[in-house]
Amino acid sequence: MDMNPLLRFYVDNKKYLPGILTIVGISLASGVLKMLAAAFWGKAVDFGLAGLVNDMLFAAALMAVFILLDGARTAVHYHIIGRITENMFVEVRARAFRKLTHGEPSVLGHHFRTGDVATRLNSDIDLLSTFSAGHVSNFSRLIFSGVFGLLACIFMSWQLSLAYVVILPLSLGLVSVISKPIQAQSKRSMDDAGEAMSMVADVITGSLTVKAFGAQKHFQQSFDQAAGELYQLAVRTEKLNRRMTGVKYLANVVQTMCLFLVGSWLVTSGRLTVGAFIAFVTMSNYITDAFSQSDYMFSTVRHVTACAQRYYEVIDIPDELPGLMGLPVDEELACEAQGLSFSYDRGSRVLQGLDLRIRAGEKVAVVGPSGCGKSTLVRLLCRFYYPEEGSLRLFGLDSSDWKPDALRSRMAIVTQEPILFDGTVYENVAYGRPGLTRAQCQAVLQEVELWDLVSSWPDGMDHPIGEGGLSLSGGQKQRLCIARAMVKEAPLVLLDEATSALDLETEREVQKGLDKLLRGRAAVIIAHRLSTVRDVDRIYCMEEGRVVEEGAPAALLARKGKYYEMCRLQGLVEVEE
Repeated sequence: MDMNPLLRFYVDNKKYLPGILTIVGISLASGVLKMLAAAFWGKAVDFGLAGLVNDMLFAAALMAVFILLDGARTAVHYHIIGRITENMFVEVRARAFRKLTHGEPSVLGHHFRTGDVATRLNSDIDLLSTFSAGHVSNFSRLIFSGVFGLLACIFMSWQLSLAYVVILPLSLGLVSVISKPIQAQSKRSMDDAGEAMSMVADVITGSLTVKAFGAQKHFQQSFDQAAGELYQLAVRTEKLNRRMTGVKYLANVVQTMCLFLVGSWLVTSGRLTVGAFIAFVTMSNYITDAFSQSDYMFSTVRHVTACAQRYYEVIDIPDELPGLMGLPVDEELACEAQGLSFSYDRGSRVLQGLDLRIRAGEKVAVVGPSGCGKSTLVRLLCRFYYPEEGSLRLFGLDSSDWKPDALRSRMAIVTQEPILFDGTVYENVAYGRPGLTRAQCQAVLQEVELWDLVSSWPDGMDHPIGEGGLSLSGGQKQRLCIARAMVKEAPLVLLDEATSALDLETEREVQKGLDKLLRGRAAVIIAHRLSTVRDVDRIYCMEEGRVVEEGAPAALLARKGKYYEMCRLQGLVEVEE
């Protein structure tokens, strides 16, 4: 049987368990101190009724001491729990974030959306933190106070305690059964909230497209539907909470009635003193407090368990295969694929029996219609996915033998959509080479013809470019991505339709930077515009995951096959009469 996610959470953070158990132990002390304070209160009343003033004052003084000790315990309690949970959740968040950076890319890409992952790493972990920092101590204090109160009540009068012993277990059992569906409902509610957040992220990042295509109504309806489902789940959860509250209220009324009816009879019959009855009533309040919070405690535990379950759905993403160390590499052969086949989720084959060979310094273009597997090939070369059949060797080693970081340090990639980060120009270029000097950054910006723009800003390379390079044009973004790739000085460059989203004039500007990037390096160029691959050494023409033609550009044109037809459709060759 799988371990309860919340229990697993604390087992995985076992180095903090001594501190958490200390907190629970301090909560136990609270129950003892409250029991002693109530007992001496009752004694003070009995001594006062008997005219024993000194004894009454002594008992009252002891009661005051125990109350003060309980107050001091509270201060120590919150000091300790603050230190423990702060350190604990720094590690918890770091562990979850590390999984996003080191987890298997194929799982991350296919099973998680941006907004949902953000919710898991923020809201869900915040709820776990709140539970650990506040609810664990508060709930344990209530439980221990109730338990010690019940034990003291049984010791003072077993007859009067029957009102609790009989009714309490039955009520708690009903509350537990009623609260059971809350965990599943909370899990589903948080999943739906994550989907809604992903929808919000899509609308924000694609706001211009949404407005341009008049899709506001569609997204509004989708969001309203998600919000409606969240509302229905909240209503069902609230109904369960009302049932638990009803059971709790009925039990409290019955307990109170039994307490005063039986208590009055015991006092008048001489079986119980007035002071003992007052102490009993005081300690029974601790029992009542614990029971009155039982519905909240059960629902909170169920809800937080759902948070822990969502947290572990991220944590349980497998890490990338570690690869091997110390193996010799072949610097002369950048890439060699033989019989390479691949499919997503074991569905239809995206690549089928692909053969590919790229030597050091050789420029190879991969062309073909959309959906033929070009971008999938790039993902395999980057070791984001692994071949299902055949072999893929990079610099002489099988792709699975490479340590991911070691392999990717030998690659630079420029994609169709420029990926930039909120920060300065310098910071975005320096991602390509940690420790990049400002002089090196200036030199590469000059290479890609961005220095005139950057130097015109008052803060120069320290100019913030905004989220995703918001303050830059499309061509400027792409040239900044090229600069980042250039400083990496990797022996293999991957260009995934790097100019297809640009107009012809901007493409020519960006192409100058690409030419400088590719100088002396092996390259795999995924291209839709065939005008950009006329000067490559070899072209692989793909269709439905297979290579249907291979050769130098001039030879393929002379063959008048698939590549020739593609060039003719793009107006790159004249149609013979």
